[in-house]
Amino acid sequence: MNDRPEVELANRNGRLHPAQRGTLLDLTFWLTAAVVVAGLAVTVSLALVAETSGEVLGTVVPLGAVTGWFAFVCWRRLADAFGGRLVAVTGWTHDFDSAHLTDEYPIGLHRSPEGFKSLESFSLRAGGRTYPLERKLRERIQPERVNTVLIAPRSKLLVNVLPA
Repeated sequence: MNDRPEVELANRNGRLHPAQRGTLLDLTFWLTAAVVVAGLAVTVSLALVAETSGEVLGTVVPLGAVTGWFAFVCWRRLADAFGGRLVAVTGWTHDFDSAHLTDEYPIGLHRSPEGFKSLESFSLRAGGRTYPLERKLRERIQPERVNTVLIAPRSKLLVNVLPA
């Protein structure tokens, strides 16, 4: 999906292509949205049956705050998916292999070797943050060359990698 010419053109212009919305509106988003709906229903129900201000302060307010946080997380993903600009980090990409990632290079690649109770995993560091690097994007990035990494600014999710 990320290697289609129209997707790459949109990304190079700093926009998320509609075909990439699923990257932001994934299972995590929908589970979080379900928590928001359930949290709202429970909060309203408890507020309606609360008899004292202590019950409201002790249960409704904390539950409302937690539900509000989950709603904020959903809003960030929605804002990125439907109108947010992408942040591009372009620069030399160094492969640290399994050594510690640093900000010495604009983009750094890291491999966590397979170990006891863990599978081999890959991550990418750009713009002062580390992102998990899924297989599709790992195959696209070219170490020891200049690449462009595209990040959704509000949700801080890695969207695409483009060889420069």
